[in-house]
Amino acid sequence: MTVFFLSFIAYLTTLFPGLSQYRDSGEMVSAAHTLGVAHPPGYPFYTLISKLFILLVPFGSQAFRLNALSALAGAASCYVLYLIFRALLKNRAVAALLALTLASSYLQWYLALVSEMYTLNTLFAALTVYLLLRFSQDKTEFRYLYLASFLFGLGLGNRMDLLLSTPIFAAAAFVKRKSLSPKALIVSALLFLCGASVFFYLPVRSAAGPMLDWNHPADLGRFWGSLTRKTHGGTLDLISEAYAKGTNFSAGIAFYLEHLLKGFGYIGIFLGLLGIYRSVKTKDVFMSGLLLAWAASGPLFVFLSNMPPNPHALAILEAHFLLPNMLFAPFIGAGILSLSESRTNNKIIIALAAAMVILNGYSNLPELNKRNNFVGFDYAKNIIRSAPPGSVVVMKKDVQLFSLWNEQLVKNIRPDLTVISQGLSGSDWYRKPLMRARPGVYIGPLKSPEDWRLLYQANSGRGVFYSQDADYRPQGITEAPFGLLTRLNSGGNASADALLNHIYSYRGRYVYDDYREFFTPDLIADYSRAYLSLGQSYLTTARYELSRQCLDSALAFQPVFPIALNLKAFSFFQQSKYTEAEQTYLKAAVQYEKLIRLAKDYNALPDAVEGFKKELSELFVSLGVAQERAGKYAEGLESYGKAVEIFPSNVRAYFNTGVIYWKNGRWDKVIASFEKVLSYQPGHREAAYFLSQARARRGTMR
Repeated sequence: MTVFFLSFIAYLTTLFPGLSQYRDSGEMVSAAHTLGVAHPPGYPFYTLISKLFILLVPFGSQAFRLNALSALAGAASCYVLYLIFRALLKNRAVAALLALTLASSYLQWYLALVSEMYTLNTLFAALTVYLLLRFSQDKTEFRYLYLASFLFGLGLGNRMDLLLSTPIFAAAAFVKRKSLSPKALIVSALLFLCGASVFFYLPVRSAAGPMLDWNHPADLGRFWGSLTRKTHGGTLDLISEAYAKGTNFSAGIAFYLEHLLKGFGYIGIFLGLLGIYRSVKTKDVFMSGLLLAWAASGPLFVFLSNMPPNPHALAILEAHFLLPNMLFAPFIGAGILSLSESRTNNKIIIALAAAMVILNGYSNLPELNKRNNFVGFDYAKNIIRSAPPGSVVVMKKDVQLFSLWNEQLVKNIRPDLTVISQGLSGSDWYRKPLMRARPGVYIGPLKSPEDWRLLYQANSGRGVFYSQDADYRPQGITEAPFGLLTRLNSGGNASADALLNHIYSYRGRYVYDDYREFFTPDLIADYSRAYLSLGQSYLTTARYELSRQCLDSALAFQPVFPIALNLKAFSFFQQSKYTEAEQTYLKAAVQYEKLIRLAKDYNALPDAVEGFKKELSELFVSLGVAQERAGKYAEGLESYGKAVEIFPSNVRAYFNTGVIYWKNGRWDKVIASFEKVLSYQPGHREAAYFLSQARARRGTMR
C-alpha cells in the first residue's frame, strides 16, 4: 500500500483549495450536489459517487471534497498499476517505482487535483487490465472476468472513452478460448449490462425536473442523443466540426508523443518500446490486445477528435491522454522484464526506475502545487461583487460560467442573480428550468445583436451585464465597463475603477505566461480584457493618462496583448507625442506578428488569421500617420508599404501613400495610389476627386 499512500499524500497536499479552474469542474460539483444531469453523455456514475462522497466526507467545501475524490481515485489507480507490475515482475521495489512514475507524471498528478472524472477513468481502466491479466494467467478462475465485465459497464457511466479499451477483453477471451464456455460469456454479458444500467439514472432523474437537466434525456430520442454526444457533433468538442476529418492529426499526434515523452521521460519511452518489442516477439496475445487498446485510445482517438493545435483545444485533448498513458504503462514493466531476462544487473534496473520518479517529481512539483491557487475561487467572488442585486449576467466560457453555477447552486450564494449561459440559451431544456427558477426574466436565445436587444428590453427593470468572454453585442445601446463585467445602458468609469483596483481579490500569481496549464491563464486574461475595456473608455473621454495606466495594467496581466499596446500608442498620438506613439506601435507590431505566427502554428481557421493580418495592417497605417506627423515621410511610406504587403486591400494605406506623394509632387505615384484605392473601393469620393486633380496636374506639368 506504500504506492497508494505516497501518491495520495502528494495529491492531497497539492490540491486546489476550493473549486478548481478546470473545464467542467464547476458543472460536475453542481451536478453532484443537485443530483442533476451533466453534459452528454451525462456521467451518471461520477454524479452518484460524487454525491455519496460529499455526504460521507465531513470537512471542506463540496468542491474540495470532489478534488479529494479525484486524488483518492488517482492514488488507487496507481496502486492497481502496481498490482499489474507485480503480476508481470518479481521485484516489488521496481514495481512500486514504476507505479510511482505514473503517479508523478504531469497529467496524472494534475487531474488528481481537480473535480473531474478522469482519474476515476484510469482506475476503471487499471482494474480492467489487472483483472483480465489475472484471468488470462489463471487456468480455471472466471471471477476475474466477471468482475472486470461488471466494472467495465459501470466505468462507462463514468467516462465513455473506456470503450476504446475493449481489445483487452478480446485478447483475454482468445487466450482462454478453450475454457471459455457459453455460460461464462452470458454471465459476463449480464454483469456488463448490470454495471451499465447506471445510465438509467439519466432519464429517471431528468423526468423529475432537476435544475441541471442537460439535453433532457427523459425523452428517449434525447437519451440516445446524450449517449452518442449528438449535441457535441459526436466528437470530443464542436471545435473540431470546423475542420475536415484528419486535418489536425499530424499536429495532434505530435502533441501526444511530446506529452508521452514528458510524462515518462526518455527512460520510460525506451523501456515501453522495449516492452512492445518483447510482446510482439514473444507473441504475447494479451499484451497485443493491450497494444491495440492503447492505439485506439491514443492515436485513433487523436484522429477522431481532430482538434486543432491551439492552447484551448490542446488543453481539452490532453486530458484524454490519461487513458492511453495507463494502457502504455504496463509496457514499461514488460521492458523491465526484458532487461531482467537479459540478466541486466538488478541495481541498474532499480536505478532506472528510481530516476524516472525523481525526474518527474522534480520537474512537476513546482507547477502542480495548487494549494495556494485561489485564482478560480476569487474570480467567482469578484464576478459576484460586480453584479448589483437582481442583475442578469450573461456568460459563455465553461470555467467562467460553471464557477458561478457552483456559487449559486452549491453554496446558495447570490440566488438573486440570473446567470445566463449564452451558448445554452437557445436550448429549451436549458431555458425551461431557469425560467421556472427566475419567473419574469427573459433568458434567450442569444445568437445575434437583435437577440441581445430583446434581452435588454425584456429585462429593462434589471441591470443587464455580460462577461468578458461573451459574444455578440446589442447595437445602439450604450454600455460601460463594470470591472470583470460590462453593463448595458450605463455611463461612467468610477465603479469599474473601484472594482478592479480596490474591491477585487488578487491572491497568487496573476501573469498569463506563468502557467503551463490553460485554464488559470484564461481567467487571468479576463482581468486583462477588463482593464483594456476600462482603458478604452478613458480614451474615448480624452483621459489619456488614466487610459495608459489601465492599458499598462492589462499588459501586466497579459504581456502579449497587442491591442493594448495599439491603444496605448493611439493615446500618445492623440496628445501629439509622436515619438512615443511610433515606439509603442512598433512594439505592438512585433506582438501582432507573433500572434499571426502562432495562429498559423495552431492551424487557426483562415478567417482568424486574416483578421490578425488586417489588424496588423491597420496598425502600420496608424504608425505611418504618426511618422508623417513627425515629419518622417520616408518612414511613413515604408509603413504604408508594409500595410499593403500584409493586407493588399487596405484602402487607407494606398490613400495615405498618395497623400505623401502629392506633397512631393510625384504625380505618377499619386495617380497609381488613388487608382489602387478605387480598384478596391470604387465609391471612394475623395480618391476619385484627388485622382482627377492629380491627372490634371500631371497633364499641366507635361
